Amino acid sequence: MNIFRSARKKIFYGVLGGAAGMLAITSVIGYVGYTKMQEKELALIEKYEQKIEELEIIASNSEVAYSLRDPVVKGEVITESMIQKVYIPKGAKADDSLLLPDLQSNGEPVLYAKTDLNANTVLTMSMFYLEENITNDIREGEYSFIEIPSNVKNDSYVDIRIQFPTGDDFVVLSKKKVKDITGLTMQMNVAEGEILTLSSAVVDAYIEGAKIYSVPYVDEHMQEESIMTYPLKENVKELLQSSPNVLNIAKYHLEKQNRQRLENYLEVMSIEQKSLVESGESSQSSKVEADTARRTQEERLNEANQTAEQQQDLIGGE
Repeated sequence: MNIFRSARKKIFYGVLGGAAGMLAITSVIGYVGYTKMQEKELALIEKYEQKIEELEIIASNSEVAYSLRDPVVKGEVITESMIQKVYIPKGAKADDSLLLPDLQSNGEPVLYAKTDLNANTVLTMSMFYLEENITNDIREGEYSFIEIPSNVKNDSYVDIRIQFPTGDDFVVLSKKKVKDITGLTMQMNVAEGEILTLSSAVVDAYIEGAKIYSVPYVDEHMQEESIMTYPLKENVKELLQSSPNVLNIAKYHLEKQNRQRLENYLEVMSIEQKSLVESGESSQSSKVEADTARRTQEERLNEANQTAEQQQDLIGGE
């Protein structure tokens, strides 16, 4: 009996010792694993803290700008969904960097690309042109006394200039968008100040024998507008105030001169074209082009003559 009890005790203590040993080994392994995990976590925290510190340093030396998500083509309207926020060094940010409020006016997009732009291009206002801003004093004007070159079409941008017999030449209105051309009549939006300036130029041209004409821009979206150089004369302003009907008289005479110039041009062109055909120097293509140009000018003249009587009524006949 004592032998069995002694054996059981030995087995019990052996198992107990083994369990204690396993527990000790497990504890050591757990402690080592926990320690290593803590070290990893501390290293990760330190890494994140370093990254945050780096980002804070970058942020303190950077400013917000906006770039394109995708490429855009010339003339395309720019909306908020097409741009993304980026950070650039303060020293690299342009003075005219695009801001979100620049994109719209009265809830409508107003910026259009002057040229093709690649994705991720950091945007500045110089890359865009503005759709005409319609203010309270904008009116739609029609003018038949402005000489219109054959290459001016609807949606062209032009300078309105006045040329005096002395050779002096001034910009009256700068970079105006042509809404429509019908015959000799040009339609465009004008502000109150521009109406006054143009009225002064009309009377000035009538008194001094000057002409008012338009000159188109080669690339209206890339070229800056001209500086208006026409001096508004006080004596003309006084004349307009004292005798308002003088403006109608001046307009009529300038329109009449404009029609006369066109008639002379058509007559000269017809003679030259006839001479070229008779001499065999005119090719088929040049004849077609000349004939097309002649028809266009004749259409303008016919439409202008249809309104001549109405214009005469403004001044009580001629």
